Amino acid sequence: MKTSVRYAALLSSLFAGTFGACADVHAAETAVAASNGNGAGDSSAQKTGKATQPASAAAGTTVAASSHEAAAQKPVVSIAEKPASKPLPEQWYTGSLYSPSPALPVPGMIAVEPYVAAGLPAGAFDSNGHLNTRKGAGGQHSISQFSLAKYGITDHLSIYLLPTYSYSWGNHTKHSGLKFNDLPVEFQYRLTPHYTPSITLYFGVNTPTGDYKNLSNASEGVGQGVWALRYGVHSQFALPFFDHAMRVRLWAQVRHPVASTKLRNITSYGTEKGFTGRGHAGPYGNEGGSVELGITKKWVFALDLYHTWATSSSVNGYNVYSKKYINSRTGWSGAFNVGPGIEYNWTSSVGGIVGVILPVAGHNTSRSISPEAAVFAVF
Repeated sequence: MKTSVRYAALLSSLFAGTFGACADVHAAETAVAASNGNGAGDSSAQKTGKATQPASAAAGTTVAASSHEAAAQKPVVSIAEKPASKPLPEQWYTGSLYSPSPALPVPGMIAVEPYVAAGLPAGAFDSNGHLNTRKGAGGQHSISQFSLAKYGITDHLSIYLLPTYSYSWGNHTKHSGLKFNDLPVEFQYRLTPHYTPSITLYFGVNTPTGDYKNLSNASEGVGQGVWALRYGVHSQFALPFFDHAMRVRLWAQVRHPVASTKLRNITSYGTEKGFTGRGHAGPYGNEGGSVELGITKKWVFALDLYHTWATSSSVNGYNVYSKKYINSRTGWSGAFNVGPGIEYNWTSSVGGIVGVILPVAGHNTSRSISPEAAVFAVF
């Protein structure tokens, strides 16, 4: 009950806070175009709108966003401008490395963004937050490829998919082989009629498509074996930044497994050969913010600041080889991450980003530096 209350408080406080910020900053804004700005998003990237332009220009806007769960889109409208102050200059965005984004603004719009990310082990944080850099402490090397896909069902509702493949090796363990991970499927509904400022709600599931039990070695475990609910809230708004525009995003997301699962032998829950029992993964998620600062219309500096967390997972069962009953819990874990990146947009609907995710603090979790690169396109 206490955990559920914390989740509700986190989401409601972010919803109220970000909506209030948007209302204060944009209370005097008026719509420049009849249709709304564009966007996409979740941990990869997306395209949705340049910043504002004078009402007489009637120019399109593009904004992109990323998160290993995000998307892109075409320029379709101008964003609202402040009538009492200088309007924001036209700005193209690819989207930051991690931030999610609003639902797409146009029915039938498709956004795709293939990502490649490496995982370079760099130690582990213990339960007191101390970093252990001993060789092997950070686990295996890995490389992942995920392709964000997003489709606009209506001008407020989008569906989002994030198929992911991964491969890991090293640390005196056999390689995993190429593995297909659990598949996220999510509906995104934008509450506001405009794209910036905006508030979007997320709801969906993680489907248990990844291997998790009867493994040849632990590195092959890429799934949880259970369905998990996905829900969250997201807000974004744009502000002037010298002669360019700055886009700000705030979000909170939760993944909540809905059942336990049968485990046998080596599993992704840390059991060994000869084990039979059940595992229950605890809820996990992330929250944070991002800023994207226009350098030129095409070049943008992006920065993610976010926190990832996971509650305790439990395992109960019996190992016939060791002849021991096992009843264990992992404990809470978390990490604070910084993700700088550079975006470049060839056009208003095609762009790319390169950068790196750096865990700077944490507890009870491994530390992995993750260089990333992505390109996007909208149709």
